[in-house]
Amino acid sequence: MSQSRPFGVTLLLLTVLMLSAWGAVRVAAALRWWDVLVEFDASLSPAYLALTGVIWAIVGIALCWSIIRRDASARMRVASAAGVWQAHLWVERVFFQSARANLPVALLTSAVILLIVAVILFHTSTIRYFSKSEEHEQADQSSKTV
Repeated sequence: MSQSRPFGVTLLLLTVLMLSAWGAVRVAAALRWWDVLVEFDASLSPAYLALTGVIWAIVGIALCWSIIRRDASARMRVASAAGVWQAHLWVERVFFQSARANLPVALLTSAVILLIVAVILFHTSTIRYFSKSEEHEQADQSSKTV
């Protein structure tokens, strides 16, 4: 019988779904407000906003699929995506947005998000959930050849 998904993995899955939705909304907003962004000479071009939205939507869907399939590499993919996503947000914030007074809050929020993702990814139930999938697949393959 299949092992139920641990709460931490479900939380990761929901977070990744939100990442996908954020990417899709970014694309829709860039396309909808294209003329306004061009007219007011936005610091980020609508093409860049749409392209990065498409990329994050696709990455999110691929990560969701990887988590649902219980791929052994899903943990590493989620960790990589979380790091790249945070780096992407900070590059945009530092280089393209006007200065804001909430820098300490933004830094703390980024650190907390990465810490929560790391705790979930290295939690025993998460490791067991993804490794059991691999053991199960290997057992199925060997039983089919016998």
